[in-house]
Amino acid sequence: MKSEYLNRPNQVNTTKEQEIILERVDRKYAVEEFLNLIGYERGFLFTVRELLFRPDKLIHHYLNTDRNACTKPVTFLILCSVIYSLITSYLEVDLLSEEQLKKQYGTSSVNDVMLWVQNNYGYANILMLVFIAFWTKRFFRKYSYNIYEIGVLLCFIMGEGMLWFSIHPIVTKFVSNTVFDSVFYLSIVFYVAWAIGQFFEKGFKSFLKALFAYLLGFGSFDIVLILVAVAMDLIAKKM
Repeated sequence: MKSEYLNRPNQVNTTKEQEIILERVDRKYAVEEFLNLIGYERGFLFTVRELLFRPDKLIHHYLNTDRNACTKPVTFLILCSVIYSLITSYLEVDLLSEEQLKKQYGTSSVNDVMLWVQNNYGYANILMLVFIAFWTKRFFRKYSYNIYEIGVLLCFIMGEGMLWFSIHPIVTKFVSNTVFDSVFYLSIVFYVAWAIGQFFEKGFKSFLKALFAYLLGFGSFDIVLILVAVAMDLIAKKM
């Protein structure tokens, strides 16, 4: 035991002598580190790029082959929501003004709830995912995917949609008209429907089912919000 203990310093010295020669810190190294930081190869930017052109392949690969090949789905959705919130907050963008909301909902709690959604759309989008997942499961019930796998699908797709949606306030600084806004929003909705449909089955029928699932999920979310707001008003009147 004593001899073994005395030999330990020699082992440490041997390890120190076998130091790895590190790559020199230069321009090439700095560029590579920056690309690794932003995840160009297997991280965030890689995930964004693949979801734009090959969403079905990326998500199938994540579910069935390698779950370290891209950004985790929940992380991806949160990152995209944060980016959206930061951009809209910095540019002071409002989807609907408070005056427009008051015209639609008056001074009821519905106005307050919708204003919260307006000011926290990135996070409200995460709640909306639950409703869209329900309708997606219903429309594509012949497939064996469970609700959690569909949740993974929607985290990726809705995160991507949220990321491109965040570009709108930047573009409107240079181009802003009703036609452009309508085309921009519709293109994102169609992308989401196309990407969801592609995951299950390629074709127009699958696209339509995904589109209805998305719109119904969006509508169901709004209905629940209104019901919650009405309940808040009723409770307030009784107190």
